[in-house]
Amino acid sequence: MAPPFSLELIRFMAAFQDWANERILRAAVEAGPEAAAARIPGSYGDGSLHALLAHVVASERHWLRRWLGDAEAKLDGPATWPTLEAVREAWEAGRGELARFFAELDEERLRGTVRYRRNQPPVPDARPLWQLILHVFNHSTHHRAEAAAILTTIGRPPESVDLIDYIRRDG
Repeated sequence: MAPPFSLELIRFMAAFQDWANERILRAAVEAGPEAAAARIPGSYGDGSLHALLAHVVASERHWLRRWLGDAEAKLDGPATWPTLEAVREAWEAGRGELARFFAELDEERLRGTVRYRRNQPPVPDARPLWQLILHVFNHSTHHRAEAAAILTTIGRPPESVDLIDYIRRDG
């Protein structure tokens, strides 16, 4: 199945993803260490702000490794980065590699197949790269919304992470 959109749109959404991640991670760190334990019932791991944001960073790194050919890539857990500041630092450290991936991405590769081993259940899988990229964008948006809800609930609402505000950012 050919992607129902353009490489330009993928790059636009990758830039939005970066912008939104920066905003939510900055807000979380600024909320202070006590915010790390704030929870939303039923969310990833223990539902804490720390677990959610560590999972976003770990997932984006995990999928990038798969896209770059590491079919056996393992997903890091929240304990990899014990504080919100450490989560943000890990995200900052990986920003360049992710940006480079999208800058170098071409239509042929976007349509290509990525072969990898699922985590649960641990079986081989293969999907078109464009579908996996869209999955990561959607997955991160879901968890950023949960993190924004936590921050708002504890009285530390983040700046908007809505796509329309990204579009309007330059007037």
